[in-house]
Amino acid sequence: MIMEIRMNKTLACLFLFSTCFLSASAFATWHFVSTGTTTGVGNPSCAAVAADSVVCAVQSSKNTMMVNHFNGTAWSKWTALAGTVNSDPSCTSDGAGNVFCAAASAGNLLVTMFDGTAWSTPATVNGALYSGPSCAEYLAGQVLCVARSVKGALTWSLYNGKSWSAFKTLATTALSGASCTTDDNNGVICAVMTTGYATLANRFAAGKWEGFLNLGGTAAGAPNCASFDSSGQVVCYAEGDTSGIYENHFLGGTWAVANWTGYEGLGGEENENASCTAPAAGQQICGVYGIGSDDDAFYSNTYNGTGWLGWTKIGSAGIGVPSCAPLGGGEIACAIMGLNNELTSAVGP
Repeated sequence: MIMEIRMNKTLACLFLFSTCFLSASAFATWHFVSTGTTTGVGNPSCAAVAADSVVCAVQSSKNTMMVNHFNGTAWSKWTALAGTVNSDPSCTSDGAGNVFCAAASAGNLLVTMFDGTAWSTPATVNGALYSGPSCAEYLAGQVLCVARSVKGALTWSLYNGKSWSAFKTLATTALSGASCTTDDNNGVICAVMTTGYATLANRFAAGKWEGFLNLGGTAAGAPNCASFDSSGQVVCYAEGDTSGIYENHFLGGTWAVANWTGYEGLGGEENENASCTAPAAGQQICGVYGIGSDDDAFYSNTYNGTGWLGWTKIGSAGIGVPSCAPLGGGEIACAIMGLNNELTSAVGP
């Protein structure tokens, strides 16, 4: 359970010393790659296209969706797509070599697809979105997008490889937008913050939702879920009311609270939630800004299949929540919104 007792960084690190230790040896394995001087708004979203290939999207100051492609060495350039958006975008691989990026547009869904070479003309899916969407691979070539509705329910649409379904409503009590991820087992797991700042999670599989589970905790904001790339396993991360990052691991199998580990702290005193991804099956690398109250630098933490190695300071100050995606070979790329609203990236470890 997310700790409800507030404590400063020193006490948190004494309590969780093994996860708060900052490993200097990992510093040299990361490097920064500029994405250009274009400025953005809010949080970026990134997804893997293939090995050494990642695309990212971000909202521009002119309320368009801007996209960029990283080829493992350099970024192309930020390109504004047609259409108006009013939320952070959400990008996901579809498991068939494409990446879909979507954002809210006057209550509708504006979505584009990158096929490894070019972006499609953005298309509109009529809906009643009250938050930005969160999109995830369902089956290969199929994508599920979920958002909060005006009354606190979830609204969702499924791309079946040819067309988007009409948005449907899933009753719940969401206080935040959803965070969705593939479970790498023909399902999608989504989580939201609910009343009492607890976390609710639901799984979409075999064409239907399996029901909300209350995972407890006391979160300070929306969760952020990531695939464990291992047969149905997913980890959801939340910033606790102590400002630390906490993780809750779904072990796969039957959809039940008993198959979640419960929230456990990763140490530190971060500014906002982390973005995490699987560099390889059964592993996680997380990126976050700040481990101390006066620190805006980018930090990383690695779960190597056995335990967390501890937060490592990489550098390059950022704001909001970064977005990380796997590059292959055990590396990831994280897009960072700088304090001047210019975007850079960290590649490693």
